[in-house]
Amino acid sequence: MYKFILVILIIAMLVSLAASLKALFKEQGQAHGKSKTLNWLTIRVTLAVAIGVVVAIGFFTGELTIGAPWTGKY
Repeated sequence: MYKFILVILIIAMLVSLAASLKALFKEQGQAHGKSKTLNWLTIRVTLAVAIGVVVAIGFFTGELTIGAPWTGKY
């Protein structure tokens, strides 16, 4: 379950990063208040914090472990 949530959050982070890049190029040279680029990057930071929280909860519950699949120790 936590792995699925992590994949969704990582995809959302990539979408947010692409949207902020698009907004940066679109708003280049414009000087106004709060820009869309800042909004998208704020969402990206929030998603990064959510990923950290999900990983921490996954480790504490034991559903996520440290190890590579090819070592056989996971």
